Amino acid sequence: MIEEEKDIYEAIDRSVLAGLRELQVKGDPDIIAEVGGLFIKHSPNKISAILQAAERGDAKGLQIAAHSLKSSSAYIGAMRLSALSKELEQMGRSDAMNDVKDKAKMLEAEYIRVVTSLKTEIELANESANSQ
Repeated sequence: MIEEEKDIYEAIDRSVLAGLRELQVKGDPDIIAEVGGLFIKHSPNKISAILQAAERGDAKGLQIAAHSLKSSSAYIGAMRLSALSKELEQMGRSDAMNDVKDKAKMLEAEYIRVVTSLKTEIELANESANSQ
């Protein structure tokens, strides 16, 4: 596996996805495709809100947007993204906005890795469903 592929693969904690798969009900749409699809659909607005709040120095806006992303990221197994969201949430809560723009850019880069990884997982789930 080349380093870039390994990096993308590690954006998602596979044990979290395995836990979600245990909730799969036979005959229902693939749970990873459903949950991952919802994350991909709704997270861009959260990322945008975080980046805008960081740019404006809006501590309260940063806290709220980062809190929302923290929870949804953890649910899909994006633990580094969740941790970065938590850091940004705490920065907003304590109004400690030094280096917030850099941290928000780190979060944005991690988000791209997570979405790439999730899309791969969804494709694999769809291929598996179609081959059955």
